[in-house]
Amino acid sequence: MTSDSRPMSASTGTITTFVMPHMQNVRGDLFGGELMALVDQAAAVAAIRHAGGPAVTARIDRVDFKERIPVGALVTCVATVDYVGNSSMDITVEVYAERISTGEKRHTNTAHVVFVAIDAQGKPRRVPRLVPETDEERERYARAEQHRHRQKQHRPQ
Repeated sequence: MTSDSRPMSASTGTITTFVMPHMQNVRGDLFGGELMALVDQAAAVAAIRHAGGPAVTARIDRVDFKERIPVGALVTCVATVDYVGNSSMDITVEVYAERISTGEKRHTNTAHVVFVAIDAQGKPRRVPRLVPETDEERERYARAEQHRHRQKQHRPQ
């Protein structure tokens, strides 16, 4: 590994929190905006680790809400940098909810976020290359690369 590259395994971020009553929606579950904030924070940790400095949210491509997360659950957001451009980083965040009393864990949400590394003046700066080392990481990298190319095709010029 060179100083201008980082392994995928080093470019991760995890946030865990206990869902409290002040975080609930009208149905008594975790409010979607609260979840998006947790997703953004986990993605920020992964991005900053990979960039080796400040990084900001450029885009939230997608958030899939698969299952409700009740008040009282332990929520863990696991973020991985899956692909990088010059200054941008494509990040997947998997969300898991745990029923603390039983230890039962469920995959409840997935999000795709793009962060951009910035310098002291707030301008985009180059990020290290991303090096996948395992078969799973190579698959994630290839999927993220395809996603990036599809996004570019559908982006307004």
